[in-house]
Amino acid sequence: MAKVLKATAIEKCNGCELCVLEAQRQLEKVGLDAALIRVFTSKEDGREYPTFCIDIDPRINSIDIERIKSICPKFVFKIEEE
Repeated sequence: MAKVLKATAIEKCNGCELCVLEAQRQLEKVGLDAALIRVFTSKEDGREYPTFCIDIDPRINSIDIERIKSICPKFVFKIEEE
């Protein structure tokens, strides 16, 4: 069975984008061009703080997902068996 990275606790995300930076570092790319993880911000009406949405490209599973999971300070990610 293959292991896959899932964002299971999105409500905890603080938008630091360390996961994005780690994925880009592993791919040896500078910038957000062709990033495998994207963090989008939305400001909902009536909320004091913004909420975040995490978009994970399925190709992320070809790199070290354990490292991406461990770099998150808010423990947003989980590795699951597919």
